[in-house]
Formats: sequence, structure tokens, C-alpha cells
Amino acid sequence: MSVKVADEIYSVSLLTRHIRRLLEDGLPPLWIEGEISNYTLHRSKHRYFTLKDDNAQVPCVMWRTRRQPSFEMQGGQRVKLFGRVTVWEPGGRYQFDVQSVMLAGMGSLQEAFEALRQKLAVEGLFDQSRKRPLPRFPNSIGIVTSPTGAAIRDLVWGFSSSFPPSQLYLIPVSVQGDSAGEEIAGAIDSFNDIKMVDVIIAGRGGGSLEDLWAFNEEIVVRAIARSEIPVVSAVGHEIDISLSDLAADLRAPTPTAAASLIVPDRLDLLATLGDRKKSMLNTVHRAISLRSERVNNLKQGYAFRRVFDRLADYRQRLDESSRRMEESISGMMKHASLKLNGIRDQIEALSPTAVLDRGYCIVENDRHQVVTSTDMISVGEDVQLRFGSGKARSKIEEILTDG
Repeated sequence: MSVKVADEIYSVSLLTRHIRRLLEDGLPPLWIEGEISNYTLHRSKHRYFTLKDDNAQVPCVMWRTRRQPSFEMQGGQRVKLFGRVTVWEPGGRYQFDVQSVMLAGMGSLQEAFEALRQKLAVEGLFDQSRKRPLPRFPNSIGIVTSPTGAAIRDLVWGFSSSFPPSQLYLIPVSVQGDSAGEEIAGAIDSFNDIKMVDVIIAGRGGGSLEDLWAFNEEIVVRAIARSEIPVVSAVGHEIDISLSDLAADLRAPTPTAAASLIVPDRLDLLATLGDRKKSMLNTVHRAISLRSERVNNLKQGYAFRRVFDRLADYRQRLDESSRRMEESISGMMKHASLKLNGIRDQIEALSPTAVLDRGYCIVENDRHQVVTSTDMISVGEDVQLRFGSGKARSKIEEILTDG
């Protein structure tokens, strides 16, 4: 059997253009049905999302010039789309160009979400009367999230730019997958058992309804509801609403925003102290001015025209009182500044980078997992060592037991 080789050599652009003609000319406009996932309404008003079923998915785009839907589109909805298959040449992929859309019933995840929301709402788990205020200046904060995700980096950055708490504690958990719900609920219960934090933050970065599903599981919602420590939910982006958000004492639109909601901003706090100092000084100056005026009035009286020495003594006392008050206020401000700097130094000393700079290292196995026990490695396995500056690879030659 012989194989005929074409004489012409196609460029990538020419091949993609040829495929586009075959698809767009070969398939007429048609209807498709599936569940919306990864929905995004761009600031340009174009809509981008994925339509999926149990076995496949197709990227979709709906231009703002198309007839807009009569309902608010969101992930988890089951819809019918009318349009045609096109090829986006720069990305080398096909997509469905949506011309119109109509609801076809909710997707399975959305249905599960609504059913559980109604069940827990009847039990009162989302009642506003259950919400508790957060402490104004929490001394310690517990975090429940993945140790490698974007959320922990956003939280650490957020607290570093705000008034830093004395301690941050992390219980690392999976935020996606079959065991994620149990891990998250267990971490919340653990913080309540050890009673060493004033506030708990539970969350993760953004994603689709499937990605965020762990924070919609009943076991997580009930753990939040029974927590004796106030819980802040920081799940996904601002448009993502989870059942954890509804049960928590406070919902942060993003993990980054959680820090500013829990502790006051350092610059705002200093500005407030500065305003109060200015107000106190103005009050002192007004009091001095009023008393000076009173002294001058008394000085003009007949009975006191010849007692200038006593008046001079009173003026000196007033000046001395003013000086002492200003020194006291200045000392208070210096003390507050030193305390703020000390707290900042504490949080910087607790950062993972500072620990590495003191000579420690992080060990990762060949599955890119942080090694916390010898059970996670085996003899002959390659591991990666991460230092304060740089990385290295090593091989496990022997595993030693404790003692």
C-alpha cells in the first residue's frame, strides 16, 4: 500500500484557514443544548463561556451585537443555544458563535445548590440574626485554605499591607476534589477545639461552579454554622456566591479583601491618630487662649493693676502645662508608632520567606507535594529542596526513624 505525499507544504495559517472553511461551510446554523460553565461577561459586554454535557464541552462566544438574553446568564444553567461553528484562527480552536440563547432548565450542580440552599435556609442557618460581629483588633487569625493556592498569597499580602495581627495560623486543606469538604469542615472544627484564634477565614481563589463546590457542601456549611469563633468566607471572586458565604458571619468578596475587612488599615489608623492629636492640640491651644484672655481682662481691673508678678506666675504655669501636655501627646504617638513597628516585625518574622532565610528549607517529592513526614518519600526517590535563595535536587539514600 503506497501513501501519496502532497507536494504543497501548508503554513499553520493556511491549514487553519482551510479547516475553518471546511467547518463553517460544512455545518449549517444549528441548536445545541448543555450546561454553562466558566461564564465570563467581559467589560466589552461580549460573553465567553463553555457549554458542556457529561462527555464533552465546547467553547462559546456571544458578541454584544447579538440579541441579548432575557435572563441573567450564569454558571450551572442548562440552556439551548442557536448559532454556528466557527474557528478562531489565532488560537487554532473551534468555538460556537451564539446568536440566541434560551433557558432549558438548571444544570445538575445548580439544582443541587438550590435544593441544599432551601433546605438549610429553612433550618435558619443563613439567618441574619445568627451573624456575630468580628473583634475590632483580633490578636490571632486562623486560615483554612490550600497552602499552595493563590488565596494564601493574597491573604498574606493583604495582611502585610494592613494593620498586622500578632499571629496568623494556617491549617492546610484541599479546596477542590472529593475529600475537600471533609478537610475544610475538619479544619474549622480544629480551630474551635484548640481555641487559639479570634477569627477564622475559610476560602479559595475563583473558578467555575465545579471548582468552588467544596464550599457548597453541607458538611462545610454546618461546620461554619456551629463554629463558636466568627467565620469569614472568602470564596472566589465577587460574583461567586457560595453557601459558605451565606452561613458565614461575614462574606469577603475576594481573599485579598478579607484582610481589610478583618483588621483596620495601618495608614488609616495612623491618619486617625494624627487627626486626634491635632484635635487635642487645638483644644489645648483654645483653652490656653481663653485663659490668657481672662488673665488679660483681670489685669486691666483696678484691683489687679499692681499684681503683675502674680499674673506672670500664672502665665508661666499655663505655658508649663501646655508644654507638658504636648510632650505627653508626643510620647503617646511615639509609643503607638513603636508598637506598630514591633507588630510589623513580628508578622515579617512569621513569613515563610523569613523562615527559609534562617537556614530552613522546604522539601518536595517528585509529585510536587510538600514533604511533612517520611511516609511521603521512599529510598532512591528524588526530592527538591527549596532554600531562602535558590533550589536544589537530592536523592533519598536512607530513611531514619525517630529516636
